[in-house]
Amino acid sequence: MTFDEALSALPWRRRVVLRKIAEEGATFPEAAAAAGIDRRAVTYWRADPAFDALVRQARDLGAEKRARLLWLRHPFRGKRPPTGKGHGGKPRFSYGR
Repeated sequence: MTFDEALSALPWRRRVVLRKIAEEGATFPEAAAAAGIDRRAVTYWRADPAFDALVRQARDLGAEKRARLLWLRHPFRGKRPPTGKGHGGKPRFSYGR
């Protein structure tokens, strides 16, 4: 059974969550918000092994898009990371000195 065939047997909210994860690379909170539910419901549904297998498939399908979205949202993208105060602008890597 393919991913799309397995989706057709699910209730509509679960289908929306899985499609968001697979097609747009959405995270669990984003997919749950699109279905109008709390993110904890998705965690509760994952106790079912069949649904958990579908979630894994969806995450594999949307992995590239999710990686790109997370990179775009990264706070240091295009900037220099903060170094902290009192180190002369150089990051401090050791605690002994």
